[in-house]
Amino acid sequence: MTKLTEDDVLEQLDAQSNLLSFMTTAHDILSLGIKRFLPSLFVDNDEEILEYAVKPLLAQSGPLDDIDVALRLIYALGKMDKWLYADITHFSQFYQYLKEQDQIPGFADEITWDFISNVNSITRNATLYGALESMKFADFAAWSEVRFAGMVKTAMTLAVATIYKELTP
Repeated sequence: MTKLTEDDVLEQLDAQSNLLSFMTTAHDILSLGIKRFLPSLFVDNDEEILEYAVKPLLAQSGPLDDIDVALRLIYALGKMDKWLYADITHFSQFYQYLKEQDQIPGFADEITWDFISNVNSITRNATLYGALESMKFADFAAWSEVRFAGMVKTAMTLAVATIYKELTP
């Protein structure tokens, strides 16, 4: 299974030009992280158990191929902190929401602000979130939408990198 470095995660997310492509890439990265984490839950990673029981569970059409099902299992087994579970769930739900939209919002739109305001790995970073808040609620002359959108994208990128790092078994 492919392992991404932090630089790979940052580069892949930075290359995305709109919110939907960003969230699609983030979803793929987080899914990969969860799939890499899952085998560490099972009995001593015995080769036979991994081959005949774990691999079929993780296969593309297996029951743990769905990010939400796998995430619930990890959380239910007590192998994940609540904040991490909440963040991944939030990313997954926002991605699903965006896929269904006819008009894709941008990084500077209100719905995206509502999203990042509920991501623990962003809001727990007081310096980053404080800077975002100041810019969001500053006088229009004090900031440009392009600069704010770039800052939001950076915050979301750092959040995905932080979450992915936490999923290292």
